[in-house]
Amino acid sequence: MTATKQRIIKTSERLFFQYGIANVRLQQIADEVGISVGNLAYHYKNKEAIVSAVYDALLYELSEILSAYLVYPDLSDFDKQFSDLFTFLNENIFYINNIWEIERTYPDIKKEWAALNNKILLQLKKRIKYNIQRGIIKQESYPGEHDLLAQSLFLSIDFWIPQQLLRGKPVSATLYKKALWGLLFPHFTEEGKKEFDKIIIPILN
Repeated sequence: MTATKQRIIKTSERLFFQYGIANVRLQQIADEVGISVGNLAYHYKNKEAIVSAVYDALLYELSEILSAYLVYPDLSDFDKQFSDLFTFLNENIFYINNIWEIERTYPDIKKEWAALNNKILLQLKKRIKYNIQRGIIKQESYPGEHDLLAQSLFLSIDFWIPQQLLRGKPVSATLYKKALWGLLFPHFTEEGKKEFDKIIIPILN
């Protein structure tokens, strides 16, 4: 990607977050980048092409994060994904303001985004199952408990940052991960608590 295209993408992300996709005009993007509309059209023929390019980059980055699955054999694997997802979501917070616009206007992007979100949820379920097998997470107290745990983790992964911003609260990787580990900790066995104290507590402190 050329430097100009990169500037167009980054500027568009910022404007989409600030005003919403529907309210951003090509002239506005061109002015912010410091080029003419004609020059902008040379790189991207219309706003739809810019939106597609922005989300192509976004979806590629997320798919790369999800490809690093079970890299470590202990709880640090959970922590690595939490860290990677925080960085990704914090740097691409514009997407949260535009969920409904994507839903209405860009069905292909919506489909790809949904597929990757389903993959996040599936990986959470698999990580929970793996740690049950290791004796780190307790067996279910009732049917479906771990599915609910995975869904709670997933919702916190996606929406913790915008909720903090909405409430005027601080946003940091440590606070984000503490919120996620807080959901997991009650499900640890004694062995799980020992591993958490040994591996995760030093990272969070």
